[in-house]
Amino acid sequence: MAPKLAQITEEALRLSHAEQLRLARTLLERSEVSGEPDADALWEEEIERRIQAIDAGLAKGRPFADVVAEIDRQLAK
Repeated sequence: MAPKLAQITEEALRLSHAEQLRLARTLLERSEVSGEPDADALWEEEIERRIQAIDAGLAKGRPFADVVAEIDRQLAK
């Protein structure tokens, strides 16, 4: 982790739980901003498609900890 990112992370972890959630939401909202006007509708369709696949037994979920560990491994490359 870059020194500046490590410092920001340490500071963020000292925030209250509610402040951490607000920070996370802000970061996610900023990362999701797109110039595509139909993005929300397209995401709703994708979510519905994924729910149907799970309900039909064509897809299954993974534990969050496994997903995070995989992301960490990929970012470390």
